[in-house]
Amino acid sequence: MNRFVLGRSITLNIGEQRLTERQFRELEDVLLAFGAHLGELVSSRDEEDKTRDAKARLRIPVDDWVWENAALICRQLRSGQKFRTEGSAVILGDVNPGAEVIAGRHILVMGALRGLAHAGYYGDESVFVAAYRLQPTQLRIAHHITRPPDGEDMMIHSPELARIRDGKVVIEKLKI
Repeated sequence: MNRFVLGRSITLNIGEQRLTERQFRELEDVLLAFGAHLGELVSSRDEEDKTRDAKARLRIPVDDWVWENAALICRQLRSGQKFRTEGSAVILGDVNPGAEVIAGRHILVMGALRGLAHAGYYGDESVFVAAYRLQPTQLRIAHHITRPPDGEDMMIHSPELARIRDGKVVIEKLKI
């Protein structure tokens, strides 16, 4: 799982929330535990509030994706559990068979995806599903639905990304 984010710069939008110094340090420690670092902390509060909390004004350029409304789930999803978000979903753990992740935007699993994943729930075909081990029981992107062939036990041990190309779901090796 660490190889998926190793050396990456992470952008976190805290919206209207304030982070205490302790919360900020804990956040940095969690990211460091996964081999990543905080590249940008964004707050939507107005400028007067931002001056009180210098950490919330930190703006460091990020050379990768910036996701708005991303939900971070720091646990595995077990059979019967369902997680739904209007934005993107980032799961730091596995999605087990029988579990579901439904997102209006992207889905990123820093572990094994063995349950159902539906990205682009509102019909957006530009989204993707990525996982360290992409082995879903069912994969949906916008209105496209696919599942692995019966009887095939694929043992892929590298990150993969699924997206729509030419009207079809394609799965590519993720080069990191």
